[in-house]
Amino acid sequence: MKFTIRRKDIRGMLHLAAKKDIRYYLQGINVVRDFRGTYIEATDGHILGRLFVDGIQSDVPMNVVLPTEHLIKLKGTKKQGDDFLHFSVEGHAVECISDNQTVRFQAHDARFPDADRVIPMVFKDEDIKPATFNPDLLVRFVDMSEEIWGKRQIPSLIQRGDQSILVSFPSMDDHFVGVMMPCRDSGMAKVPEWCYRSKTKPVEAEMPVVVAE
Repeated sequence: MKFTIRRKDIRGMLHLAAKKDIRYYLQGINVVRDFRGTYIEATDGHILGRLFVDGIQSDVPMNVVLPTEHLIKLKGTKKQGDDFLHFSVEGHAVECISDNQTVRFQAHDARFPDADRVIPMVFKDEDIKPATFNPDLLVRFVDMSEEIWGKRQIPSLIQRGDQSILVSFPSMDDHFVGVMMPCRDSGMAKVPEWCYRSKTKPVEAEMPVVVAE
């Protein structure tokens, strides 16, 4: 299996990978090639991201999990962001060739989780509901966006109650899709009674009018 990945894509996706997790195979990036093309995945069990790399396809699905400890040495700096790393994989043996070095290491020998089981593909109106989530998880997607697109981007969310939340950056491109798990339901957001200015019924909310000078 041979594939090419930009350094900045590796740096970005490492924001989503697990750190110091007993599930060592989550401490890395999963490279997949199947009928859809070649893409990379990272997850820590709470968030997951999938980034399309190229359109090279394979009728027989292939994948390899590249360990974080080796990718950190290859990710380079922001000035090297558009540099390409060329990988060649035989079994668990990985060779990476860049402009100035050749690095060899071993891939993880465990199976990466099936992301297709997590990423929602169909959306029904009744499934779109408010959700409670940890904002620190969302920040990791924003940090990822800065690495890949050079500037912190605003993510778009589809919240699905207690089901997984879809995260994307439609203003940039359609090469990335993310998933974030919500927290346990802590109740619907509401305006507390003491905040109402009427004792009989709530006054319909009015947005302030801003007049351009």
